[in-house]
Amino acid sequence: MDISLTAGSTLASTLRLNQSSQTLTAQPISEDQKSAFSNATPAAIYHPSEAAQALTQTTSTQPMVVVNTYGRPPSADFPAMAKLHQGAFYGLKSAFEEFKSALESTFPDLAEKKFGFTIEADGKLKALNPAGELSATDMDQLDKLLNASGSLKSAAGTYRDASIDLVAADGNWGGSYLGDYQLDEDNFASTIDLAALFIPKTNTLNPEAIAGWFSHQLWSKGELATPETHATILASRDATRQAQEKAEAAKA
Repeated sequence: MDISLTAGSTLASTLRLNQSSQTLTAQPISEDQKSAFSNATPAAIYHPSEAAQALTQTTSTQPMVVVNTYGRPPSADFPAMAKLHQGAFYGLKSAFEEFKSALESTFPDLAEKKFGFTIEADGKLKALNPAGELSATDMDQLDKLLNASGSLKSAAGTYRDASIDLVAADGNWGGSYLGDYQLDEDNFASTIDLAALFIPKTNTLNPEAIAGWFSHQLWSKGELATPETHATILASRDATRQAQEKAEAAKA
């Protein structure tokens, strides 16, 4: 059978239906209908397997395990600390380039060998031998030359202090994720090779240069923070904030 749809056979979209005057009245359910409803059964009944029942019983009787997390958020001072750290970086870079230039002119053979250096807790500079190219004599000579440079010692100390403050100001969530670590004067020498910070960057990815970045050295060699160190840092932040508020109140 062919069905033809024409304009005359379709209802207009603007057609309005008139309200019926008939009142809708709820009809009571008969006794037969009540009996039919009460005897009705579901179309499917779920029977859990023995394994499912055992799992339910096991999980319902196990004690709840509470997982404690710890850490600290970034400090409001983190942007300022990052700026100070960047300034200390360029100050150290300038002093190290000056030292290398003097080394090349006075001890060219030693200058050709790959070396690193760091700063110990007592402020003395210490030569490092990352490539194994230095002899014991070379290491001793470098130690003396490094510590003879007042500008390099001063710049290294400034950079170390700025690095410690930067890590303390960061959090272990948010920020730059440096706050997972504890950096101080005692573990700085075993964590950061200052010379590696200045490995020349190239247009292509240089694994050696990337490994020398401050963040990568911290992540690969750093000491993880503990609940105690997090608490100490947070207490220090509170003490600093209270001192600042007291100083501002005194000026008012």
